[in-house]
Amino acid sequence: MTTQTNVIRPVRVFKMGSVRLNDPAPDMSPLKAVRLYASNYPHLANAELDEPQLVGEELHYAIRLEAVKTKG
Repeated sequence: MTTQTNVIRPVRVFKMGSVRLNDPAPDMSPLKAVRLYASNYPHLANAELDEPQLVGEELHYAIRLEAVKTKG
């Protein structure tokens, strides 16, 4: 008797506060994928990601925006 194993790859979702961004490039690293949104959300060019959280069948990455430091 053979048994079949199905591997389900969770869908990545990027969370920016209450804004939910779908994964634009599942084959890229999470950080590179979220940076693809920088043309629409310029502040994402310097964003970082928190560790992912598994929520149902989705992998949620919280986007952490770094404060801009100015000399003054």
